[in-house]
Amino acid sequence: MKVYLLFFVVFLCGCNSTPEQDLSTKPLQTTEVPKSQKIYFFQHKILPEWTFTTEGKFYDDLLKGDLSHLKTVATDIISIEYANGISSEVLEDAVLIKFPKPIAMANCFFVLILKSNDGFKFYTYEKTMSFGDDDPVIGVVGSWSPEGSHGNLGGRTYSEAAKFVSDVLKNAHF
Repeated sequence: MKVYLLFFVVFLCGCNSTPEQDLSTKPLQTTEVPKSQKIYFFQHKILPEWTFTTEGKFYDDLLKGDLSHLKTVATDIISIEYANGISSEVLEDAVLIKFPKPIAMANCFFVLILKSNDGFKFYTYEKTMSFGDDDPVIGVVGSWSPEGSHGNLGGRTYSEAAKFVSDVLKNAHF
């Protein structure tokens, strides 16, 4: 997790190797990382990392309803408003994390973390683009592996958390 946070800090700050200059005569140039990229980093990099590398501690916090660390990091990376919109629901052998409405493709509506005998499984329901007025697809079910591979498990038409959970639990052999 520390590696990802260090990467993110470097990613946000950029390289500081420019020579000193008189800033009073030149406009200050900053590069702001778009909010959608911050959200993606949080949902697709940090949360899978915690799921697969904390020996179940992250999952146990979620089971207890303890979102304090998750919300602190979401506040630090994205915003307090975004963090306050995150909630969770404990299910049988799984935890559902609900996020504020996605603002860009690949931002998640939900994440479902399943615990099984062979470890954890991490599923996402991500916003996707529609291919026309008659295309009902609004999201894609995805997955992350412990090795960092991202799977695309296909487009879906629902927007409800219960349908996502049912879909994943019914098809957990993905």
